[in-house]
Amino acid sequence: MKNPNTLKWSDLKTGIFFVIGLGFAAYLGLVVGKNSSLFTGVTKIHMLAHNVGSLKENNFVSVSGKKIGIVSKMDFINRSDSLYVLVEMRLNDEFATIITKDSKARIISLGILGDKYVDITTGTGKPIEEGDVIELDESETGLANLTSAAGEAIGQINTLLANINNGKGPLAKLLGSEEMAGDLEKTINNLKTASAELTVFAHELQHGSGLLPKLITDKDFASETEDAITSLKQVAARTDSLVQKLNSEEGTIGQLHSNPALYTNLNKSLADLDSLLIDLKENPERYIRFSVF
Repeated sequence: MKNPNTLKWSDLKTGIFFVIGLGFAAYLGLVVGKNSSLFTGVTKIHMLAHNVGSLKENNFVSVSGKKIGIVSKMDFINRSDSLYVLVEMRLNDEFATIITKDSKARIISLGILGDKYVDITTGTGKPIEEGDVIELDESETGLANLTSAAGEAIGQINTLLANINNGKGPLAKLLGSEEMAGDLEKTINNLKTASAELTVFAHELQHGSGLLPKLITDKDFASETEDAITSLKQVAARTDSLVQKLNSEEGTIGQLHSNPALYTNLNKSLADLDSLLIDLKENPERYIRFSVF
């Protein structure tokens, strides 16, 4: 008769498989739950953030979009009377060597509505060591930047609509004043007319047969016209010089123009000379005598 307390091989196998199953379940819990591997060495580094923007533990850490580790822990810490979040990251040793002490990290959204993750931009300094703190670039990116820009735009639109409703600004006057709208319509029509006339004028300049198109298209005619204008300028300059001399007191003509006494004496002399010539014609014997030998 067999002893009931004797350990059977089937029971032993069951126990062994049970222990292996528990170990495998624990492994899956660590790998899947913690997003890490038990068989890979890790390097722990940190970063400080005023606001982690819904970043969670176990979210992944990447370089250029490639996963190199996870966010392992986040705690509050006071620095210089300011409250920060100390983010601990566990990086796989095989990738930790590419992270330098002057690297910078950003918290980025995975897609539009996805989870947050940490993306690290490498620098040119020395490789990081266990416990190092890298700088966080807290400039807004992704959805946060888009949301901020949209908020500013909506604020500006609300201000514009409020001004329009209150009758402020030219747009409000344009929308509320039929007279101003009519004036604007007239102005637009005038601009259209002027544009059409300019188009016709430009066409005439290129294809017309008048003087101006010929000046534009005929180089010889334009050169002759330029020479004629130069000659006219020279004649005008000479005429201006002559007029200046007439207006000055230099020369006989200038004296006649500016000296009334000289003009009067000359006029009187001419009158006397005219009287003398008349008398000479009428009484030549007074002035000419003939003698006969």
